Amino acid sequence: MPKKLFNKKTLLGAALLASAPALKASGGGITEGGKSQRGVNHLTLEEVPGFFKPEEEKELIDKLNSKIKICVPNDIGKSGEFHFLPDTIVVVMPPFETNVVRMTFVVSHMVAGNTDKVLLLVYSQQLSPSEQIPTPKSLKKLKLDVSSIEIVGLYNIPALKTTAQNETRIGAADPAPRSKIEFDINLSPQNISTMMNDGTSTIYVQAALLPKVDFESGKWDRMILSEMDTIQFMPNECPEDHVVYDPSQAGGGGVAPTDDF
Repeated sequence: MPKKLFNKKTLLGAALLASAPALKASGGGITEGGKSQRGVNHLTLEEVPGFFKPEEEKELIDKLNSKIKICVPNDIGKSGEFHFLPDTIVVVMPPFETNVVRMTFVVSHMVAGNTDKVLLLVYSQQLSPSEQIPTPKSLKKLKLDVSSIEIVGLYNIPALKTTAQNETRIGAADPAPRSKIEFDINLSPQNISTMMNDGTSTIYVQAALLPKVDFESGKWDRMILSEMDTIQFMPNECPEDHVVYDPSQAGGGGVAPTDDF
């Protein structure tokens, strides 16, 4: 079932819609604006320019910088004090670009638990005016129109048990570790160019985590979600109220992403 869901976008939407009536009957749960417990009742989703292996970094970064621009709002870009891109960004590429275009989506913070889970990175070009699928365990709600959702990435997250920690004079570690997962996405310049020509070049992205047994059986009520991020693809130049994010400069246009987040 996971392979079919990954390959056929309509099946995920159909499965979600089929489960909606049963979920709506349960009611209750966490509402947006409630107490935040990262990894317990919501995830965090961030975007950064794509990471590359050391041996390929210079060549691909040169291609990225020469052809691809990532644009952020003026008030953020001029500060030069951020490692992650904001929740709304613009990605500029020449029409029908052929070079490698990679973006990395960072999902955090998964908390240790005794059950195997599935982590999804999904997108849609359409939003829903109301919550189509109730997720009573999640502080963040599904904003995407489920009929048009596609799965960009799917990872199996094995169970990670808690470990008792020793007390020291300065304190003790939390027995439940938290982890981050990175999705390196190689974008399709040809398809995105077509989207830009059609005027349908904005996508909405969310991450979702749920028990593997629920995913395989099509149950979604124990799913927790990230906030929704918005990415607009544009040809040639940044909008007037945006500046180019330059990962090679520490200041002005942002700071170079590192591995220490």
